[in-house]
Amino acid sequence: MDAELLHYTTGEEIELGDRVQYGGTFATVVVISDGENYQLAPGFEDYAGAERGLLICDDDGTTNSINDADEQLTFVERGTV
Repeated sequence: MDAELLHYTTGEEIELGDRVQYGGTFATVVVISDGENYQLAPGFEDYAGAERGLLICDDDGTTNSINDADEQLTFVERGTV
């Protein structure tokens, strides 16, 4: 990955396409950024150059930005984008 590694609170690396749970809602990691480098899922190109953190999209299409490790964010399984 080009972006500097971001991790879940458990220490596992966050990867594009991961299935996660955030505040009780299931979502997918669609943008990862270290502030300079980034990875984007198809359809999220408008987020190029985003600040450090990640963007998740829940199953209803709602997006949430997370800037730092957040205890509400839990890893569910590796996905693909």
